[in-house]
Amino acid sequence: MNSVAVISTGGDRFCTGFMVNNTSNDGTPFFMTANHCRLTQSNAPTLVAYWNYQTSKCGGARDGKLNQFQTGAVHLASYAKSDMTLLKLNSAPNPEWHVNFAGWDRSGEIASSAVGIHHPNVDEKSISFENDPTEINTYLGTGATPGDGTHVRIVDWDNGTTEPGSSGSPLFDQNHRVIGQLHGGGAACENEESDYYGRFFTSWNGGGTKTTSLKSHLDSANTGAQFVDTL
Repeated sequence: MNSVAVISTGGDRFCTGFMVNNTSNDGTPFFMTANHCRLTQSNAPTLVAYWNYQTSKCGGARDGKLNQFQTGAVHLASYAKSDMTLLKLNSAPNPEWHVNFAGWDRSGEIASSAVGIHHPNVDEKSISFENDPTEINTYLGTGATPGDGTHVRIVDWDNGTTEPGSSGSPLFDQNHRVIGQLHGGGAACENEESDYYGRFFTSWNGGGTKTTSLKSHLDSANTGAQFVDTL
């Protein structure tokens, strides 16, 4: 949960992102979000990541503080088909903030359950639960699975939902490993519609180049690992 941040450029918060581990487990400050959040080589240096922006008591009053933050990143890769962007922050988060580097699973296996951690409407951090297996589908697809296979579909959240501002947030499987980042969908408090997460599996090889994939950055040692745990 401590791997997730709300992000801004130019003073306006607009999306969610998260620290992500690599196969070397060396604390390199890799940071993922959604491609449609439009972080590029030109504006990544102005990125601000706010850590631990959350209520002091789960379900309590909105009393979160924006006083743990850092500025600056380098754009490494983006892949539009799975709505992935990978950055490297200019420095690791302050150790006093207890920020984790999220583990991940690139195997492509369907999760038996899932949890989303995000900043809905860029407000304090929230958590959403899906107790049923995920689906593989096309973005916004509701027909036969797996469609084009680029997205994980949450058919209907069992507890909680997402909102604008949640984009780029991680989806964790039953083993607490990231399997995608939020692209979009129709889920909201007043409905039972679906959300779609760009698949980590798809983003791993992406477009086959260093600037369109996760592989060369998160497995620079070429270990071939299918998953890593949270650091």
